[in-house]
Amino acid sequence: MRNLLLRITLLFFFSFFASQQLLSQQQQTTFTEGSGYFEFSGHPALKGQKMRVFYHIPDGENVEMPFLFVMHGVLRNANTYRDNWIDLSNKYNFIVLVPEFTQELFPKSRSYNYGNMFDIEFFPVSKELWTFSLIDPIFDYVVQEIGSNQENYDLFGHSAGSQFAHRYFLFMGQTKANRIIASNAGTYTMLDESIEFPYGLKDTDISSEEIKRLLQNKLIIHLGEEDTDPNHKYLNVSAQAMAQGPNRFERGKNFFNRAKKTASDLGVHFGWELRTVPKVAHNNGEMAIDIAEYLFK
Repeated sequence: MRNLLLRITLLFFFSFFASQQLLSQQQQTTFTEGSGYFEFSGHPALKGQKMRVFYHIPDGENVEMPFLFVMHGVLRNANTYRDNWIDLSNKYNFIVLVPEFTQELFPKSRSYNYGNMFDIEFFPVSKELWTFSLIDPIFDYVVQEIGSNQENYDLFGHSAGSQFAHRYFLFMGQTKANRIIASNAGTYTMLDESIEFPYGLKDTDISSEEIKRLLQNKLIIHLGEEDTDPNHKYLNVSAQAMAQGPNRFERGKNFFNRAKKTASDLGVHFGWELRTVPKVAHNNGEMAIDIAEYLFK
C-alpha cells in the first residue's frame, strides 16, 4: 500500500511538473524572421481571453526596424491584411503587427471600430477596457521580446480599421503612436459636439482645448479616388452616415475639410494631411503600396 501511495504521489508530481512546463512554453513567444502570429493576453480589455497578433519581420537587424500596426477591416481578416504587407515590409525594412479583433471577442462595430468606449446600452466604459488601450501594450511586449530600440510606432487602418485608427487618434490622448493613417473609412467621428457618438463628439469627454490640440497634431486621411461606390456591400447607409457624404471618398474629404475649417475658426495651425490615390477603390493592398512608400522610402 505504501509503495502504491508513493507511485501515485510521484505520478501526480511529474504530471503537474509537465503541465507547468507546457503552460510555460505556451506563454513564451519566439519571434523569428518571416511571418507568424503570437497570442497576447493579460490585458483587462481581453477579459481573461487571448488574442492573436499576426506579424512579419524582414530579414536583417530587426533591433533597428520601425514598427507599423495595421488595423484590419470588417471581415476581421488579420492574416490577409498581414499578407498584403509582407512584400512592402521586406522592401522597406519595417516590422508589421496586425492584431486580430475577432467577432467572438469583440462583437460588432461597438467593440472594434468604435473602440469599446461605450457598452451596448451606451454607458461609458472604463478606458482600460477600450480596445484602443491594447495597442501600446502589444507594442511594448514585442519591443521587449525582440530587444528593439524603437520607442514609437506608426498605425495604419483600412476601412473598418480606418474607423479604429482615426478614433484612436481622437480619443486615446498621449500614446506611443507617431504617424496615424486613416485609409478609406466608411464613417467618421466629426469634431462636432452636437452630433452623437460615433458620428460626432456628443456624450464624449473631449474638451475644447483637446480639440485644438488634435487639430494641430498629425493625422493622415488616406483616400482611394475610385472608392465612390454608393452601393458597396459594407458601406454604412444609415441617415447619420449619409449625412457625411454619399460614398467613402466624399466622406473622407468632408471629414478633412470640416476639420480644416474648425482649425481656421479656432485660429490654430492645422496639422492634418489629405492624401488621395488615383485609380484605386476600396482595396487595402493597393492603398498599402502608396502609403508604405510615403512612410518608409
